[in-house]
Amino acid sequence: MNELLVDLTQPYRDGMFSQKLFPPVRVERLVRLEDRGVNVTGVSAAVHAGTHVDAPCHFIPGGRSADQIELEEVSGPAVCWQVDRAGGEEITVADLEASSPRAERGDIVFIRTGWDVHFHGDHQRYHHHPYLSVDAARWLVEKGIKLLAIDVATPDMPEALRPPGFDWPVHRHLLGSGVLVAEHLNRLDQVAGRRFNAYALPIPIVGSDGAPARIVADL
Repeated sequence: MNELLVDLTQPYRDGMFSQKLFPPVRVERLVRLEDRGVNVTGVSAAVHAGTHVDAPCHFIPGGRSADQIELEEVSGPAVCWQVDRAGGEEITVADLEASSPRAERGDIVFIRTGWDVHFHGDHQRYHHHPYLSVDAARWLVEKGIKLLAIDVATPDMPEALRPPGFDWPVHRHLLGSGVLVAEHLNRLDQVAGRRFNAYALPIPIVGSDGAPARIVADL
């Protein structure tokens, strides 16, 4: 049987995109081969920088942390949907209903907007991304999916469009309903319109509200 693994993770590098709320990402050589006979690299970043999985406690009081996420919740059958929306436009229930292949209960759902191409090259444009409507989030919960993975900074409304009192309703509804969230996906063009197995394995950081993850499609 021929198997193909496709890496859907953004490369981790110094100065890469980070939300304005977070500190800049730093990847630097701490110890050098020419000085000490060994190379050692250090990383300083929020756990929500780069490709990662949000744990329920990111928004839900008393919710589980990254180390409490079960492997079965972040692996298994998946579909990837292509949804063409401009920056600042909602992804609606109609968009999801028109997508194929159909999601089944217990699936991981990937949504490709194509915004991953701006992650390293145009941070300002990457900030102004398409986003999921609250009704679309409810629809996904009703379908019984277990994880939503998307190639933008957040499935919620981009920061520049948020009204006063904004409270991340998409995150709250998904995580509060048992649906995990993965953000900053990459190369979803390789799997759009397909059904496959996926692995979105977060580092089990004790007590953390999220964790970097290597996310892979097994075609």
